[in-house]
Amino acid sequence: MTILTKFCRLLPILALFLTPIGAADGPRYRSDRVILLPKRGVAPEKLAQLHSAQGRRVLKSYNWLGGLQVVQLAAGENVGEAIFRLRASGNVEFAEPDFKLRSFANPNDPEFRRGTQWALYNTGQSGGKVGSDISAVAGWDTISSASNIVVAIVDSGVRYTHEDLAANMWRNPAEIPGNGLDDDRNGYVDDVHGIDAIVNTGDPMDDAGHGTHVAGIIGGVGNNGIGIAGVAWKVQLMALRFLSKAGDGDTSDAIQCIDYARRMGANVINASWGGSDYSVALYSAINTARNAGLIFVTAAGNDVDNLDQTPLYPACFNLDNIVVVGGTTRSDAWDSSYSSYGASSVDLFAPGTGIYSTWHTWDGSYTSSTGTSMSTPYVAGVVALMKARFTNYSNTQIISRLLATVDALPALAGKCKSGGRLNMARALGPNPAAGFSAST
Repeated sequence: MTILTKFCRLLPILALFLTPIGAADGPRYRSDRVILLPKRGVAPEKLAQLHSAQGRRVLKSYNWLGGLQVVQLAAGENVGEAIFRLRASGNVEFAEPDFKLRSFANPNDPEFRRGTQWALYNTGQSGGKVGSDISAVAGWDTISSASNIVVAIVDSGVRYTHEDLAANMWRNPAEIPGNGLDDDRNGYVDDVHGIDAIVNTGDPMDDAGHGTHVAGIIGGVGNNGIGIAGVAWKVQLMALRFLSKAGDGDTSDAIQCIDYARRMGANVINASWGGSDYSVALYSAINTARNAGLIFVTAAGNDVDNLDQTPLYPACFNLDNIVVVGGTTRSDAWDSSYSSYGASSVDLFAPGTGIYSTWHTWDGSYTSSTGTSMSTPYVAGVVALMKARFTNYSNTQIISRLLATVDALPALAGKCKSGGRLNMARALGPNPAAGFSAST
């Protein structure tokens, strides 16, 4: 091995020592723990002895990811030192920080609080452009229900008692509500609608609003005379909480939610969040979900970055089950006030500006919000309907069709792979073998 190669391998370690933990927008990773993968062939007892000798303890482990561990650091030990020691021991494939991930919802603005769902049906209201929507009305003529499809919302939880969400919440068939027991022996007590990975309970109630807003876009109960209509009028919404009230969360908790979604039979994951740090552990978790047949829909982010040059994760992981979504305005323009983009890194755009949906403060609350966090669930909802309609399609076929049926827009040329905005009617259209061309 050359000196240069050795130095390059040390760069990530040196960066941990040279980069300050705190930044203007908060810490980039947990200061009290790391994530590692034991090296193949290393006896578990050997790694356990190392942890014990250096004062660490294992908080969580994942057999489905090769024994991946989340490890509490010793008192006084910092992340950079721990990673250096673990790598130097020769017992791990990798050790990395538990990076922070953040949601992509912008703060609410008063002018968005008027209750219009322009993204589904745009008649030019509030200065919008007629037809600058996802063609939901025409899409519902084909199919409006995905009642057999489970969409896992990996987010801040969901207000599962909400008047417009309760009927569409996923229910764990093997769990008896309220009996204080882990009936299905999956490690969680009374996980009727999902889990809270932050505190390791079976109650994913939302205290931030972000996940509830996302849930309404995907699956607010349709045609019930109450509130809003989601993309899918009927669908199963699995609530998985890892984002805190402050809008951020830990990679290890996101992995725990992805693990739960995979084990409990989800078909689609909505991930309206991300971070700038590459995580091997998070990549591995999403890849394992891919192998289990899940499509992972995620946000392009709200930093107006070109992701081809400034990567964001999980958006920029090289996995073919990931769909990356940017945000458009009421007039079918790329919203350059927040939405990131990328000719190679972003797949398509969907409405994201001033989106009205369910909220968490009480069972009848609604509000407007802006961001690629809002764009992402439009695509996740359409993917759920596609899975319900095209039952023989592979995930590759569904994603290919999704991108081939967008409305190509000059404003999005060079901003994403497809060059267009989501078109639900064409994605669900009656002729799966049609030659897809841009609509007028």
